[in-house]
Amino acid sequence: MARRVPMNDPDRAIQVIAEDGGVILAGFSSVEDVHRVNEDAAPFLEAFRAERTSNTAAPETARCTRLFGRSDTARESWLQQEPLQKILTHFLRTVTKPYHWVGDGYGNLATNPILSAAATLDIGPGAKAQDLHRDDFIWQQTHSETRTMYTLGSDVGMGLLVAGVKTSAANGATLVSFLSS
Repeated sequence: MARRVPMNDPDRAIQVIAEDGGVILAGFSSVEDVHRVNEDAAPFLEAFRAERTSNTAAPETARCTRLFGRSDTARESWLQQEPLQKILTHFLRTVTKPYHWVGDGYGNLATNPILSAAATLDIGPGAKAQDLHRDDFIWQQTHSETRTMYTLGSDVGMGLLVAGVKTSAANGATLVSFLSS
């Protein structure tokens, strides 16, 4: 079972993610902000259903891609929270020494996390469960089945799931598993 950590305790959240592979961030969003994001996404979800141009989604599923560009609330209230930025930076920041510079005049280069995708998924009743997977496969990331503990620097991305409605198996809620890394 996933552990809950208050959103205002990012150091504890980092520890739990490293140990369990995920965490529930209690207090991440207000109910009002969830409703605002749902309202922002609604026209795009309806357009997706009407056009149904993608065959990569089950018929019970609609998508609103580019969420942070379409919802000020998602971008400003969710993504820009300092505790979340601290968590993302801890796991995803990379630091490298430039290989093509000679001499001591140059230090390391650091790259902070970069947003690569943000979407709202509306998964309705009757949708089949997805097989257990990690979404980092799109970056050709492979994982050793023999690894027994988490290694900082092995991540290429982090997923953030915010339930937009009260979830249950009856209304098509996705089951989320945290695998110990």
